[in-house]
Amino acid sequence: MPQPHLNAVATAVPLHSRHGEFVASLPFWVRPESTVERLRGIAANAAIAERRTVLEHPLGPPGSGAFYEYGGFPSTGRRMEVFRKEAPLLACQAVDALAGKCGGLEGVTHLIVTTCTGFYAPGLDIDIILHRSLPPTVKRTVIGFMGCYAALTGLRQARETVLADPSARVLMVNVELCSLHLQETEFFDRLVSFCLFADGAAASLITSEASGLRLDNCFSALSLADADRMAWVVEDQGFAMTLDARVPVKIRQFLARQPQAAGGCAQAGPDDVWALHPGGRLILDALQDHYRLTDRQMEVSRSVLRDFGNMSSATIMFAVERLLEGAGPEPRQGHALAFGPGLTVEGADFTVLPVS
Repeated sequence: MPQPHLNAVATAVPLHSRHGEFVASLPFWVRPESTVERLRGIAANAAIAERRTVLEHPLGPPGSGAFYEYGGFPSTGRRMEVFRKEAPLLACQAVDALAGKCGGLEGVTHLIVTTCTGFYAPGLDIDIILHRSLPPTVKRTVIGFMGCYAALTGLRQARETVLADPSARVLMVNVELCSLHLQETEFFDRLVSFCLFADGAAASLITSEASGLRLDNCFSALSLADADRMAWVVEDQGFAMTLDARVPVKIRQFLARQPQAAGGCAQAGPDDVWALHPGGRLILDALQDHYRLTDRQMEVSRSVLRDFGNMSSATIMFAVERLLEGAGPEPRQGHALAFGPGLTVEGADFTVLPVS
């Protein structure tokens, strides 16, 4: 029976750097000074070298024309205006890169889009169809507001679609503009999240053609006892995150209590490859310690965090792309994990197919 395969992944990030500018701006909009110093320390220890934003002029004083003028950050409505303009551009950049890798995107039957940083309708799915001249009969699914694990939810849906119909050709697009949700706030957990998140997009093709990465199993689990540790809600001044500092510990404790919740991860071999959602350095540290992974097994996930920061749902696909780029002449077993509100564990067990 034909098996679902992730044939290719392509990614895209905006041109504009934001990490250094963000840290330098902290004294102008964060109070008190002691909080500024704490955030500087967190940013310095986050293992992030670069983050990108769609905003050409993100931060500045009143009258500067910056998107975030100190003392006058924009409303949610204004943020959604920018999302509606910029999100399809970045998404289509990733889709075009995927088409280049695959020699085109002819025959796409299904489209899955994930995002949690913006809303509009007709939405991203329609914009992507128009951009690539996909047939209007494409079956569309938009997975919204699930957070950082949503790409693996989309991958699970794509796998089930191909299992049900081996002729299906599923295009999955993940796009997040996290930089649109900066807030002037006294909530320290929100301020910490601003040190981690960035903008990015990924596009993937999932079919029954035996190339790339064979999707052997997908799984999902909830740690309901920890559901309040992480949240993502719409407010008047953008979307707001609750991010408990104990999330890395809680994830590790849940995986220890219920190892079966993470598919085949607990039975992984020493030569298996891993794509772990780079939600932050402490999350990656906790997972490396829990599964006793080598630095080499962690390199893909840590390099994505270093190069791009946390791009919410798109981030895990950046790691998968790097695994595919590193495929060798022998098949490799692998595992992907991501986490988000719920507290949700979403993942996949897969086989990276050999390349000649």
